Amino acid sequence: MTADQRAAPVVVAVDGSERSAGAVGYAITEARIRRSGVRMVHVVPAPLPESGLWPAEAGDIAYLERAGRGTVTREAEAARAAAPEVDIEPVLALGPRVAQLVAAGASGGLLVLGRETRHGAERLVARATTAEVAARATVPVAVVPAQWRDSGHNRIVVGIKTFTSAGELLTRALSVAACRHAVVRVVHAVEVPDLAADLGIADSYAGESVTAATRLLETVVHDWAVVYPGVSVETSVLLGRPDEVLVESAADADVLMVARHHRGLGHTARLGRTPRAILNVCDTPVEVVPLRWKTSGVPIVLESDEEILKT
Repeated sequence: MTADQRAAPVVVAVDGSERSAGAVGYAITEARIRRSGVRMVHVVPAPLPESGLWPAEAGDIAYLERAGRGTVTREAEAARAAAPEVDIEPVLALGPRVAQLVAAGASGGLLVLGRETRHGAERLVARATTAEVAARATVPVAVVPAQWRDSGHNRIVVGIKTFTSAGELLTRALSVAACRHAVVRVVHAVEVPDLAADLGIADSYAGESVTAATRLLETVVHDWAVVYPGVSVETSVLLGRPDEVLVESAADADVLMVARHHRGLGHTARLGRTPRAILNVCDTPVEVVPLRWKTSGVPIVLESDEEILKT
């Protein structure tokens, strides 16, 4: 993690509900580790003008703005009382919720969202909002359960889908682990296709796939791990659906990191099936890391007392 990244604030979305509690606590913890501030953002999804007409009365919008400002002010005051040493900046944003959160996160080092806990239609809408923010943000997005408390496990689990693009995610995980003095467990899931079972070769397919994947994973991880000699790294190749494997593997972790693979703006699914499934059920904070497809090799890193100075 570079000095610039440490100085960038941790941006956290707040809405005055219980689901913000875990996200705020997580953001404060991250800010302490990074020695940065926290920017608390509350979005009022005020209707925007269309064809020169407001779809709501101006008085209604003014009321929403006042209520929103009161919400973010109260959240900021509570955070300052809990963490007086952390600089807390309240921000009120008006407009489409996804676009405003993505924009707010762009100037930060991490964007933190609370995982939805409501039921029914509101839950579906909020889930979609969380997934869309994670799919579009230019910085890592952490989705945190409402009941989150710092577990102190000092373990980061990293889900690797493809070996060719593993470097960016591993660099992120290992640099964070170096600052946290945490162990990194790198997990790759092998899913046996139905066709293998239909042909009666499921066991042999699974065995050969696990052996080959283990060899590749150990090779890839070793190339990056040698740059961070102070970080203990474990590797695991497990059979099963990737989302289920990763959620179970992260049960005793502080955070589960997964990649958001690069897709064009017009792609219909900018966040893959596995990250979407994990975000809905994981009781461990999930960090979705956007990949930029950098093709450079293993990073050169300068460290001082296990703090990353340059990559």
